[in-house]
Amino acid sequence: MVGMNSIKKVLKWVLGLLIINFIGLMLITLYSAYYSFGTMIFGVHTESAIKDFWSTEFITAIPFVIGINLLAIITASVRIYKNKKKDTVNSFV
Repeated sequence: MVGMNSIKKVLKWVLGLLIINFIGLMLITLYSAYYSFGTMIFGVHTESAIKDFWSTEFITAIPFVIGINLLAIITASVRIYKNKKKDTVNSFV
């Protein structure tokens, strides 16, 4: 049976991951908007700026989300494995 303490840990981990994703995506959006719509000052048309914004958004946001989530899952898995391994060694002592 899973205890409430472990459920709280998982929820805290997921919430932290969601916050990291949200902040990262907001920064990527600001970056994309700055470099895409900032060129409108120099005569770039709105349609071209919007196209550039979305392409930049997808090119940077998708690898960010995949990379951060994959890194978090691998890190959590390694920590769980090390804790189980440590508990197994300690039970034999």
